[in-house]
Amino acid sequence: MYRPPSVRNFKLFIGELTAEAAAVHISLLDSQDREKEQKDYWKSKASDAGIVLDGITSKRILNSQIRLSVVSIYSGFDVFLEEVEGEFKKFGYKWIKPDKVSPLVVLEQNYIGKPTNKTHFRYENDAVDYFRLLRNSIAHPSEENKTSANEFYKSRSESIDFVRKKYNMVSAPNEPSSISFHDIKFWCQMLLEFTETITLLLEPEECKIYSKVPFERWKKYGHNHEKLKKVATNYIHSEYSYSLDRAREIVDKFYDPLA
Repeated sequence: MYRPPSVRNFKLFIGELTAEAAAVHISLLDSQDREKEQKDYWKSKASDAGIVLDGITSKRILNSQIRLSVVSIYSGFDVFLEEVEGEFKKFGYKWIKPDKVSPLVVLEQNYIGKPTNKTHFRYENDAVDYFRLLRNSIAHPSEENKTSANEFYKSRSESIDFVRKKYNMVSAPNEPSSISFHDIKFWCQMLLEFTETITLLLEPEECKIYSKVPFERWKKYGHNHEKLKKVATNYIHSEYSYSLDRAREIVDKFYDPLA
């Protein structure tokens, strides 16, 4: 299956973020228990580190950590979208980018393939669009942004129910005022799959994949065509995550020993 560098980079980012968010969450749950025994727990800990800190509780930090994780996840997704655009252009396609539309609408203007199930894909698009509005309501908490996120969530109940069932989640995704650590787990899981779906819909033609094989790197092999075909196959396999058999088929189809 076609998995360009953009997908692999996003997967690495989400893996690190998930581990960090889980570790912080567990630590804060533990500190909540300690606060029951020591009312000024955080003030005392901060003082030990030479920091003046008042009015902080584990519950408050937990809420902030969850909200900031949402912003971080979407930031990673935003970088993924930039990488996808760059990959698309690299293959010689023209990227269509209308003004004043959401990133998902931009993607729809550029898809090469078609989703397996249009209705299900629309539901998933709605969910990710809600995630974008949720992020906006946190990073830029104007009344307009908060209202947009709340109203969109309520108006897309069918889409929200669909993704809940698909990912076997009862406790997420939630409306903006009720997000929890379950939302972090949900959005990480969903976006890992959704990014793969996006890149599959933007998968270039085989001839374009082959055209980007850097044969100029392997001049040392001269006219050893079998060696050149082998390294070209390995390159396509590692760069785009095609199976070795599929990569070999692409090379065999387009390799010209006289080129």
